[in-house]
Amino acid sequence: MSDQSQPKLEMLERAVLELGTELYNLKAGVAKNQAAHDQFVKVIRGLKQLLDEKGLITGEDFDAAVELGQAIETFASHAEHSHYQEMEKVKKTGH
Repeated sequence: MSDQSQPKLEMLERAVLELGTELYNLKAGVAKNQAAHDQFVKVIRGLKQLLDEKGLITGEDFDAAVELGQAIETFASHAEHSHYQEMEKVKKTGH
């Protein structure tokens, strides 16, 4: 190998090692988030069951409320995205 290719090879090795470190950290973060999500789902299922057993709200009504919340959030997200697109059109037209 030439003297010039050695530093490039070392830089490449370092970049690969850094990428591996980032990938490991990302994988650990995903696992942590998955565990937190699983715990959250268990808590919500328990809450749903408790509310149903106490006669405060049926499981079906609970699910319907969740679906309604998701629909509202989806609508708001689409409306915000649409508003952003309109603002970008105005900016482009103004220039």
